[in-house]
Amino acid sequence: MIKYIAQTRKNPVTKAVAWYPQAAHVEALNLDDIAERISLTCTVTEHDIKAVLSALQEQIVFALRNGNSVRLGDLGSFRLTMQGNPSETREEVSAEKIKRIRVRFTSGSRLRTSLKSGARGVRFGRTDEKAAGETDSKE
Repeated sequence: MIKYIAQTRKNPVTKAVAWYPQAAHVEALNLDDIAERISLTCTVTEHDIKAVLSALQEQIVFALRNGNSVRLGDLGSFRLTMQGNPSETREEVSAEKIKRIRVRFTSGSRLRTSLKSGARGVRFGRTDEKAAGETDSKE
């Protein structure tokens, strides 16, 4: 179940405040959790799965460091984006101007389709968790 909270947001144009659903903070599954779950659905041992997933992580980092993007089938792809300081001319653009590098994940079509609202198996549940910065109005 995908949990959500009710969160207020202000329209930047009209300044009107309205309530919107927002994904709730959830506990992340780690490598061990994923390996255990996979091992329960196939004949490969949990230790072998951890080794493969660990190697996959290393190879994704290696590929990105070498300027490649990484496509993981229908799951999606990873690529680098960067932000930098402006230059007056093309010749002035250099590696020293790069401020920040980020990794972007773009979901594949199968992942997007399987997570659409109304898709089979996609369910939502509201949680009473407070949004960041929200306090009780009881005094």
